[in-house]
Amino acid sequence: MTAFAIGVLFTLLVCGWLWLRSRIHVRELEADLMKKLKVEESFVQRNQRRAEMLHQLVDGIDDGLFIVSPELKVIFVNRGAMRFFQPVSEPVGRTLLECVRDHRIVELVATAAEKGTRMKEEFLVAMSGHSKTIEDRVYSVEVLSLRATMPTEMDGALLMVLRDETDKHALEKIRKDFVANASHELRTPLSIINGYLENLVEGDIETPEEAKRAYMVMKKHGDRLASTVEDLLVISRMESGEHDAVRAEEFDFRACAQDVVHRLSPVIQSKEARVTLDIEEGSAVISGDRYYWDQILFNLVSNALKENLAKGLDVVIRLRQEAESSEIQVRDNGVGIPHADLPFVFKRFYRVARHHSQEIKGTGLGLSIVKRAVEAHRGTITLHSRPGIETVFTIRIPRKGGELATSEGAGQGVPEMLTAN
Repeated sequence: MTAFAIGVLFTLLVCGWLWLRSRIHVRELEADLMKKLKVEESFVQRNQRRAEMLHQLVDGIDDGLFIVSPELKVIFVNRGAMRFFQPVSEPVGRTLLECVRDHRIVELVATAAEKGTRMKEEFLVAMSGHSKTIEDRVYSVEVLSLRATMPTEMDGALLMVLRDETDKHALEKIRKDFVANASHELRTPLSIINGYLENLVEGDIETPEEAKRAYMVMKKHGDRLASTVEDLLVISRMESGEHDAVRAEEFDFRACAQDVVHRLSPVIQSKEARVTLDIEEGSAVISGDRYYWDQILFNLVSNALKENLAKGLDVVIRLRQEAESSEIQVRDNGVGIPHADLPFVFKRFYRVARHHSQEIKGTGLGLSIVKRAVEAHRGTITLHSRPGIETVFTIRIPRKGGELATSEGAGQGVPEMLTAN
């Protein structure tokens, strides 16, 4: 083999080795590039998933969220913010005033942007209700500055959080009214009792007749105090959410109604009233808590007797069994309830016919107890009244699965009239 051939062979070997090495290097570069591309793609996907999760989280918040530029242009708005104001198409890019349409809110955001401080204020806003009526809502608006770590469109932006505080204010008003009314109901009889006690201690009451009259007045107002406290305890238990507040079991509704009439017999006799039980044959058993049904019937019947000053009132307690519910009605033919008072009669301490409240005694808690007791039985109560003709309370409660047993004392389909004799 000549030197030339050896040189050519050596050159080919070197070229082959260099080509092979370059291919290996290229493959390594390709593998490294593919790895980097996968890492970058994974990073982008993670960021996309994170952005989607954040977007879903923000849209799932009930509170309204606005991100506003220093020029008060809307940068971002979540879905919850749309229920606070009239819907605006494409809110992003619009001015804040175009979206909220309330100068007070815009001025609050502008002040927060100018001072660079966190600000919070509540506004009374008139909004359209579900039935196209205007209703007042209380909105809490909180504004704070957003500080970006790098210069972006978010630098200097403001976050505005809107929260509907209407229900909170309504509950607070109910609490204050309840405390004020309860204090008044307790203070009045206490003041009368203390006044008579002071007279007795100082010797201003001398004759036995005057002393007896003072004792009778104190006893009457002591009973009123006890009744008020008992009513408050019943309402408190109903609203406490205790699991054992209502112990449902089958009981004889006829016997319950008869017990209530017996308790009210002195009032029925003095009013020359008539109470009739209208219960179909074999349907006198219902499911519920007998203690609270005593309260329900007692309050409804006694309320009818107290509100009607004229004698000769007719009261009917009616029970009808339906496929899945029991219907109880308490009806009277008295003076009725004015239409304007109907929405409020179940409120605590509310009294109808205030113009003769000195003649009609009561705490105003009876019908409130009735409503809460019925709701605790998963039932409903409705009121229908035609002044001077009739007043009807209708209660529906679910039956306890299937047919209920027939009570032994059930009538034969003929209404039973009860008198106070």
